[in-house]
Amino acid sequence: PAVVPAGFARTCVEQGWDTESMWRQLSDGARPWFEKDDEAYMYWNRGDGRWWLDAPDGGGLYVAKADTAAPPAGGWQPLPGQGGGAPPTIEPVAAS
Repeated sequence: PAVVPAGFARTCVEQGWDTESMWRQLSDGARPWFEKDDEAYMYWNRGDGRWWLDAPDGGGLYVAKADTAAPPAGGWQPLPGQGGGAPPTIEPVAAS
């Protein structure tokens, strides 16, 4: 997808990175990415072969190792510093 998640773009701007270039580097451009109403988002990172679930501010929260077309339902691990709460369970919902 050519559109970049808003939270990802914010992080790039804050870090002084070129947003489009960084998105092309990390996203494979073929798998869809997903965004909540609050701009939290998920995408598959080709650099490490994991799905990332990021907060609205672009900070990483969870990762799941899966070379799949869509995010896995389970297997999510918190990134360091994200606490020990229950990992998310991903459930697809049709767009309204």
